[in-house]
Amino acid sequence: MTDTPAAYIVDDDASVRALIAATVRAAGIEPLLFESADQFASFQMPDRPACILLDLEMPGRSGMDLLQRHFTDGCSCPVPIIIVTGHASVPAAVQSMKLGAVDFLEKPFERPALLALVQAAIEKDRQRRAAAEVVKEITRRLATLSPRERELLGAVIAGKSTKMIADELGISARTVDHHRANLMEKMAAANVADLVRMAVAANFKATA
Repeated sequence: MTDTPAAYIVDDDASVRALIAATVRAAGIEPLLFESADQFASFQMPDRPACILLDLEMPGRSGMDLLQRHFTDGCSCPVPIIIVTGHASVPAAVQSMKLGAVDFLEKPFERPALLALVQAAIEKDRQRRAAAEVVKEITRRLATLSPRERELLGAVIAGKSTKMIADELGISARTVDHHRANLMEKMAAANVADLVRMAVAANFKATA
């Protein structure tokens, strides 16, 4: 993955594409230009922080159709989408935000306003990616747990005491403490609260 952020500009108006491209390029964001929704739909996005600037009204497949597929059909990764639209299609832009677009910008627009939205969307995507990496690491740690340690983790999340866990599992309190120590070490947890936080973040299921 490259750290250079990208802005995917999907608009049938060449002058709009050029204006957006020049604006984001000056801020260190790489623009990638698409003249139709169909052209963008066939593009494989690289693994990098990014946002999509999408015009709603285009020949062929509309931006709204692309948006619906992007969010409801799982056809693409969840990169933030900014709708760039004309005054007549503002109601459609509002509807697009209900579908998951992060914002919309009405044409004609001011370049500072455009850049602010793009930078905010890219930061949102960067934070999402960072959170996904954290969950990936937690999932890796969970995979190292023994079946007994997974049982114990489920009991800890449920707020059960050492005695309750020992009685439930039919083992001694000392054995529970031994498994707990191994569990904490494998999960690199600072304390029980940290352990629970990680389990919740990774959507841990005791029966998994």
